Amino acid sequence: MAISYTELCDKVQSRLPEKRMRHSLGVATVSAELADRFLLDSSVASYIAIYHDAYRYSCDESTPDYCRKHGIDVFPEEENEPMLLHGALAAVHFDEDAEDSLPDFYKLAVRHHTLGSDEMGVYGAICYIADYTEPGRKHLDDDDRQHIFSSPTLEEMIIRIMDMQRSYFERVGKKEAVVSIRLYEKLKSGFRF
Repeated sequence: MAISYTELCDKVQSRLPEKRMRHSLGVATVSAELADRFLLDSSVASYIAIYHDAYRYSCDESTPDYCRKHGIDVFPEEENEPMLLHGALAAVHFDEDAEDSLPDFYKLAVRHHTLGSDEMGVYGAICYIADYTEPGRKHLDDDDRQHIFSSPTLEEMIIRIMDMQRSYFERVGKKEAVVSIRLYEKLKSGFRF
């Protein structure tokens, strides 16, 4: 049996600085609230969310090869910026840290919370939204959060988040990840998790 949320939280706290741990706790809270809203399991959502950044400070130039050796495809953007692979590292270590074999959807959720993916599943969608919107994030104000949370579906929330990100990327001249573009296009075409 997997360790409890509290025990997992303690493990994550040992790996993260205080500010990042506050963020993770905020993501877990928002994830649980979203799960409740959409009649999903809030304990699963918070378990995934508390773990999503556990390996945030463990990435270096060797991370892409490490992930590939563990069966994880690495996107070009992650190759160029290995920190983006912290979700992939968490996916590799989730069973070990939880002290049990977890369902694959837990691992897919943490793996894809950074760039998004059509493979991240409904709990990955929740983690993605919560990661972007948790109250400690300074890039959003209350109106932005209300705009996102007023959406009737998780898919529409992600579209609104991605629209905001696309505007930001355009302003700063940053290229959007191919996997993110694919997710956006599928969502706009009616894809549902």
